[in-house]
Amino acid sequence: MSKKASLWFLGFLLFLAVFRDIIANGRPLYCRIGGTAYWPGLRTILVDPKLRFGNIALDGFAEKSEYEAWKDYANYDVPPIFAPIPFSAGELSTRQLSGLLPPGAIQPGLAPRFKHWLGTDADGRDIAATLVSGARVALLSGSVAMGMALLIGLTLGTIAGYFGDERLRVRRGRIWLTLLGIPVAFFYAFILRQYEISVAETSMVWWNSFGVFWVIILIFNILGRALGQWSFFSKPIVLPVDLVIMRMAEVFNALPKIIVIISLSVLLQRQNDSIWLLIALIGGMSWTGVARFVRAELLKVRELDFVTAARGLGLPNWRILIRHALPNAIRPVLVALAFGVAGAVLLEASLSFLGFGGDGLKGISWGSLMARDNAQTNPVKSWWVMLPPGLIISFTVLAFNALGEEFSKK
Repeated sequence: MSKKASLWFLGFLLFLAVFRDIIANGRPLYCRIGGTAYWPGLRTILVDPKLRFGNIALDGFAEKSEYEAWKDYANYDVPPIFAPIPFSAGELSTRQLSGLLPPGAIQPGLAPRFKHWLGTDADGRDIAATLVSGARVALLSGSVAMGMALLIGLTLGTIAGYFGDERLRVRRGRIWLTLLGIPVAFFYAFILRQYEISVAETSMVWWNSFGVFWVIILIFNILGRALGQWSFFSKPIVLPVDLVIMRMAEVFNALPKIIVIISLSVLLQRQNDSIWLLIALIGGMSWTGVARFVRAELLKVRELDFVTAARGLGLPNWRILIRHALPNAIRPVLVALAFGVAGAVLLEASLSFLGFGGDGLKGISWGSLMARDNAQTNPVKSWWVMLPPGLIISFTVLAFNALGEEFSKK
């Protein structure tokens, strides 16, 4: 796939992701009830669809069969205006379907306007609406996960590449207090909160524990800095950060990502979890590529003449790093980001295919669509369930990989 074709395809996906609720929506974008105009479909863009409208007529639809009530023209003064795809992702009819509906089939019991352009899956979910919604899930998971990976990888790779094993010096008191704070932080963050973690309904309690852990580490670090004012604790110690960070990266690379993420997802996931837990796990396992690219580039940049001159002028290391070295080593990160987003999209599709990520992903992501029972047991009969998401996942990964190859040539 060429660079131009990749950009056009990714732009198309971005368009689907941004305008999802206008392209595919099971509620009318505009309707009139009792002489008053309403915009129930557009309301879902900024408001949780589960919230009540505060209107007797509209809230009455939810008390009935919401799926059929929104699509019953008898409930409106004039025929309402629906989206091009008049179904929402994951929307289920209360009427049990006898089987898969092929592309172009009309929803039983509804007007001809309610046509499933790409058919439905075994549960009656509209394929086209799921593809549109899956674009948002894929781009969101890929961009946010790699944003997290960029933050971790850029930080660790910069420290490893610029300081190496001989240039980072920390006062004895600061390093000792920080190491002493690790078991204390682990006790207060996890051991002491063990019961609260075990009975929690969401994974937010885990994030709170991680927050407590790092706050305690920060407090011990500050105390160590104050302790460094004494002569005995002020002696500098050389930290081999390059060795430590690269060995840690090798450990992460050796671990099978999908198995680790599945294990952590089972451990952390609770009843009300959403896609954000899955994104955080993907990002936390994907930082090694960025770190290695940045480290390799900074090992070269730190020996160039302008960095040597800045060091000779007596400028602080952190100023040289942020103002001079890092801006000249940032280009390779674009390569790692492009390939990383492709990997994150594929990983999210694989995990949602296996059923991870919470109930919120069912019927709204490409991978969960391919996981439908009929798609697995009889792929020939239900080809329209597997083929569209499979193709769009393939093209998305190819597009990001093509961009990564273009960046690597520059």
